[in-house]
Amino acid sequence: MKKLALVLGGAIGFVLGSRAGREPYQRLDAKVRQLAGRPDVQEVVEKAKTATHEQASSIAHALGEKLPLSSD
Repeated sequence: MKKLALVLGGAIGFVLGSRAGREPYQRLDAKVRQLAGRPDVQEVVEKAKTATHEQASSIAHALGEKLPLSSD
């Protein structure tokens, strides 16, 4: 039943997307690129990357302390 819903949803999306044509996608793509090029957005993205990296490092360190190392 889930596969049928997935296939049906994909088919409906394909038909609706093909009827709309490529223009709406191109407009959306242009807006996203314009937004991504803004300095304030780039600053937020960099802060998010830094915070994510720091959190991942701290989680890896905490896991390393709690999980036993294999003695191969």
